[in-house]
Amino acid sequence: MQTAEGTAADTRTVLEITGLRHRIGGRTLFDGLQLSLREGESIAVTGPSGSGKSTLLSCALGLITPDMGTVTITGAETTRLRASQLAQLRAESIGMVFQFGELLPELSPLDNVVLAALLARRSGRDVRERAQRLLDELGVPQAATSQELSGGERQRTAVARALINEPAVLLADEPTGALDSETRDKTADMLFALPRQYSCGLLVVTHDSGIAARADRALHLTAGVLAPVATREAH
Repeated sequence: MQTAEGTAADTRTVLEITGLRHRIGGRTLFDGLQLSLREGESIAVTGPSGSGKSTLLSCALGLITPDMGTVTITGAETTRLRASQLAQLRAESIGMVFQFGELLPELSPLDNVVLAALLARRSGRDVRERAQRLLDELGVPQAATSQELSGGERQRTAVARALINEPAVLLADEPTGALDSETRDKTADMLFALPRQYSCGLLVVTHDSGIAARADRALHLTAGVLAPVATREAH
């Protein structure tokens, strides 16, 4: 595997995928796929529609069990965990950002973020304070409901929600795909600054090569394996 010079060379591995093999409907999506993500590092995965990018995230989340191979999050091999253990690992160690934010529109940005903490069985006054601090840091204005926010503000709220439980791994599925070009660039700048700012690893899947180029490492999913492509550090 190619490593990111000066990015996360001396930090812990937060996500390790080894020998991943998986077939769907007679089609091979992964054929011995390998991936290692470190704390403070960002990786972007590109590939055509249907290549398995979102399935890769589902494997990392433990929503899909691969035919072969291992997925390890902060030292825990997900395929060996019971359902309750896997749910706890997701809540404590993984944050997820979806393409359309997937907020509850009737709730305020603050309540959307706090809810994620409550679902992870975290409570107390400090949770609301931390949620508000995250929203402030990410530039989300106060609003009675998330419906009042712009597309970019909703996505920033989704990022705050993903960060509230201090995850080791942050996953993002086409996080800028539903945004206009100006908002896309601002959101991408914010997103790729997160690993160093919040001491997590970031794995983004995207069809947008311009977004992928911002990552510490960009990989292309082809023929069931990940191949390195040029990144900003090579420019």
